[in-house]
Amino acid sequence: MVRLIIIVPFLLALVVFSASNQDPLDMWLLTYSWKCSAGVLALLVAATAFLLGAFCLWVVELRQSRRARRAEQQVRELEAQLAQLQAANAQLAAPPAGVVTQTHSLAENGTIPNV
Repeated sequence: MVRLIIIVPFLLALVVFSASNQDPLDMWLLTYSWKCSAGVLALLVAATAFLLGAFCLWVVELRQSRRARRAEQQVRELEAQLAQLQAANAQLAAPPAGVVTQTHSLAENGTIPNV
């Protein structure tokens, strides 16, 4: 919303400036010269600045998305490693096969079992 508050008045001023400056002027850059109105020149400069800004934003976004993909891949690898470690830990904590463990409770027979 803040962007619109800034951009809309700027664009309106640019359009009003372009509409009020229709007279062709002699323009030159080093050895190249041409005739163009100041309004059209202002619109061309604004469009060029917009495209340059969009390109810069795209480059930054590309870099951030690459970092995000790498981080997601690392998270997947770490989760797989954690699952393997948890499975190994569960195998170590489980009693060996064939060994029966006996549990007694005081409620069953009312006596403390001899261990």
